Amino acid sequence: MVTKRPQNLWGLARLFAGAASVGTLFEVLGVPAGMLLGSIIGAAVVNQRWRARWKPAEVPVPLRQAGLVTMGFVTGVLLTVESLTSTALIALPVAGAYLLISGLNLGLVTLLMSRYGVDPATAAFAVIPGGLGEVMAMAMDRGAETTVVLTVHAVRLFTLVLILLPILLWVLT
Repeated sequence: MVTKRPQNLWGLARLFAGAASVGTLFEVLGVPAGMLLGSIIGAAVVNQRWRARWKPAEVPVPLRQAGLVTMGFVTGVLLTVESLTSTALIALPVAGAYLLISGLNLGLVTLLMSRYGVDPATAAFAVIPGGLGEVMAMAMDRGAETTVVLTVHAVRLFTLVLILLPILLWVLT
């Protein structure tokens, strides 16, 4: 048990260094959502078993909870009476979009469960609309297969940010 603490600290330091370096690189390069996407890629790359004695690092629950609190208060600062009021002005189109997305998500849940044998909780968290951090936190709390949830969300995020957003900007400008 005594030797596990330095190994955990080394693993966490490795994860943080990978996340910070690739996140910073993406941010400097101007990649949309660069810090988030780069952090995911950086942490994933350094957490692979590149050497036989390297073990994948795990983030302790208290540190994970602290990260979620940080995301929560950063997001909460953005919620003001003015932002909620301006959002109310576009409520009907947003509700319509969510209904359309919900129908597509139900189809994808059905596909994941029937064709790929994914359990219902994992399939639901894999397609649920929301931020990656929040969805992953809920999936971890509910015991879903986080690798499946992360993979589907990462593909969705990369598709939206790196493919659809540039096309949409090109078309609109």
